[in-house]
Amino acid sequence: MASPLRDGDAPQMGPYRLHARLGGGGMGQVFLGRSPGGRLVAVKVVRPELADDADFRRRFASEVEAARKVGGFYTAQVVDADTDAAQPWLATAYIPGLSLHQAVDEHGPLPLESVAVLGSGLAEGLAAVHACEVVHRDLKPANVILAEDGPRLIDFGIARALDATSHTQTSTVLGTAAFMSPEQAMAQEIGPPSDVFSLGCVLAFASTGRSPFGTGPVHAVVFRVVHADPDLHGVPAPLAALVTACLAKDPAARPSLEQVLTHLTALASPDQGRWLPEALTQVITEHRTLALTALHDPATATDGGGPRTTAPPPPGHAGQARASQPLLVNERRHLRGGEPLHPATGYQIAAYVLLALFTLVSVSTAVYQLDVADDAGRWYELDTYDEIETVSTIMWVAQVVSGLGLTACWLLWFLRVRVVAERLAPGRLRYRPSMAVYGWFIPIGNLWLPKQIADDIWHASSPPGRSGTTAPAGLLHTWWALWLVTFLSWPLFWIEWTTLLTTQYERRTDDDTLGQMYEFTPGAWANLALHLLVVPTAIVTAWLVRRLGSMQAAKLNS
Repeated sequence: MASPLRDGDAPQMGPYRLHARLGGGGMGQVFLGRSPGGRLVAVKVVRPELADDADFRRRFASEVEAARKVGGFYTAQVVDADTDAAQPWLATAYIPGLSLHQAVDEHGPLPLESVAVLGSGLAEGLAAVHACEVVHRDLKPANVILAEDGPRLIDFGIARALDATSHTQTSTVLGTAAFMSPEQAMAQEIGPPSDVFSLGCVLAFASTGRSPFGTGPVHAVVFRVVHADPDLHGVPAPLAALVTACLAKDPAARPSLEQVLTHLTALASPDQGRWLPEALTQVITEHRTLALTALHDPATATDGGGPRTTAPPPPGHAGQARASQPLLVNERRHLRGGEPLHPATGYQIAAYVLLALFTLVSVSTAVYQLDVADDAGRWYELDTYDEIETVSTIMWVAQVVSGLGLTACWLLWFLRVRVVAERLAPGRLRYRPSMAVYGWFIPIGNLWLPKQIADDIWHASSPPGRSGTTAPAGLLHTWWALWLVTFLSWPLFWIEWTTLLTTQYERRTDDDTLGQMYEFTPGAWANLALHLLVVPTAIVTAWLVRRLGSMQAAKLNS
């Protein structure tokens, strides 16, 4: 996702004007650039500390030379580079889209047909790489871009040409543990079958949302890669046999890319127009739109001391440019002086309504308890006490129903703000979006998990404070303290409070009727206090929802 340039970012690298940030990694920062002819490019600029390393410069020059050899439909072509510059850089064709890792993390595993098209494209891309006597060595979900017309292989930053000079590097372990081959993990000489193994890992990840060799410390993952069988639970049956073959420990037992391509082509639907689910296709369109907006926005473009001149958008992108216009409802809100809507607004409004309803029921219950407490210690007929129990039962049912509705709404809202937080700080939050829901159901195993997720959401959503990188989080901590009290006291809160009263029965001698007397116990008073505690808890919760929503809206529209 494109973000504005920061103070200190170079406005130009070689002949390419830089317009926005696309992301970064261990090697350096990636920028969205424009060629003199108006072409979009991704410019990777090496970090200054690496630029001062002579050994790194030589290795980088060698890698750039190897990457220049690679072509094909399913790779991001290297179009230019300067390995001798003060800050070495590499320019590739810009591919609007999102990484496979981001797509699966935010939208879940891909359907079988999408995985088949993905694998076919990657197999064809790897074939083009191997035809140039290059091994990718770092095929992983983060290095696969999902574009509208198919996947793209990117980042040949650690590729090595299969020539005499590369043989001196076979003792170096390069790659990502969960997706490297056994021979790569053991620092043995590798060849094209190593990329086939990594391709099998990527296909399993795309199908299930996880690596077939799990997660954890690097040494544990490497051990499983070398010695353990892969976990292919959830891989569709038509794909399982191929993935199993690709993950053979013996490189000679793995299929060739041609065999992989033949198998996957048979699984893909012929002549399909859209190869990804609609939600992902929309995200890709947003990426392209945001890139064009960054490229042609005079407010963010500079050209020395004055405005940067930009060529008009290509005719084919006219529709996408219109897609970046604000929603009509936001235009109306702006005219009325209101804040723009943001993706969690609907759930936010629902949370307010259900918080108010839950509070109303709780307060009504507390008022009724106080009324009943005034008459404690008096003798009543059995029918009178039955009426008290009936009213309390009705209120208890209303409490349960409103509580379940509030819980469901809260989970949906919390999931939505977690998704928005990922857009604001991509790749920097500790837990995937699904944990924003599941984390609330495992408080005994990790009581602080929802708070950790909330801390990351707050950090990603807030503007910088006076003395730190986040806005003051006192409201967040207050809400958490109140929720913690609510959670720890829930058995006493949700019990039907009339069961906490002590009752006595006596037959009256004057009219020979059976009477009943009740007394409030400490448990009953505690139940009443917890119902009154709902009021400040609901107020603080609504305040948190409003504050977090306004911060996210402001940041999304900044």
